[in-house]
Amino acid sequence: MEQLPTPHNNFFHFALSHLPNARGLIETQLSPAALAELNLDTLQLEKGSFVDPDLREKFSDLLFSVELTNTPADATSKQALVYFLFEHKSQSDPLTMLQVLSYMVRIWEKRVRDGESLCPIVPLLVYHGENAWSAARNLEGLIPTPAALAEYQIHFQPPLLDLSRLDDAEIKGESVLRNTLRLLKYSRSRHLVEILREILVLIGRALPAASFAEWAKAIGVYVMTVNKNIDDEDYKQTLASILPTKFVPGSLADRLLIQGREEGELIGKIQLLEELLGLTGTEKSALLASDLETLRDRVSVLQTELRKRTN
Repeated sequence: MEQLPTPHNNFFHFALSHLPNARGLIETQLSPAALAELNLDTLQLEKGSFVDPDLREKFSDLLFSVELTNTPADATSKQALVYFLFEHKSQSDPLTMLQVLSYMVRIWEKRVRDGESLCPIVPLLVYHGENAWSAARNLEGLIPTPAALAEYQIHFQPPLLDLSRLDDAEIKGESVLRNTLRLLKYSRSRHLVEILREILVLIGRALPAASFAEWAKAIGVYVMTVNKNIDDEDYKQTLASILPTKFVPGSLADRLLIQGREEGELIGKIQLLEELLGLTGTEKSALLASDLETLRDRVSVLQTELRKRTN
């Protein structure tokens, strides 16, 4: 069983939960007119995932709330939602547009259940497959319809960021976002070996020193899991070449890798144990934000509970 359940899922949640990254992605993908309606200073990450459990190896999602700058007079909510859906299979799924729509409906249904007003949802699709996007870009492309029936259909086309089609120079945003997207673009490619050091250096320059350690750990776990051309020793040497400390056993580079591997193993155990016990899974962002001691304690509690049920 993979971590969350996939390393792509893991890293996407880590990197895009970072509010400056999320804001930058919104700013680079929406039109100026759309951006003028959103007060991005109020952007907040919301809890929950709306992807079907059996599709979580294909899709990851994040939901953000944001206040509207111009609320219509008849509006019952001054809020909008921005929904990121990340497709991380090597080829585009032909039914993705239907999936996006179904997840938007789930979000609205949850708001109704929670006694909240309906509000606009802005979907944004990110894709980093090995092959360029070839599936339908909108519902019209997915559901061919006679002209006389067109007015009865849903007209819907989310922005699509297809990283496989972009040159690096075309990837927009501040340095951390731009290099996060480059990392996703090359995650499976042998070319990542050539540019990984540059990506780490650029992210490191843009982040406070204290934050870079966490990012270096997350990137290391990700690339060593998804890229067959990079192993522990390769990443250690790359990381050691840019850290201010000499690379020796017990150095920062070494500790980051050891912690990252143990963290991934513990998260995987927690998710498996929660599934076996029929429990609601702990939020992915909460697991990633927990320290090693907290994760170890959670595994111990779940193992004890499982033994009680099986005795």
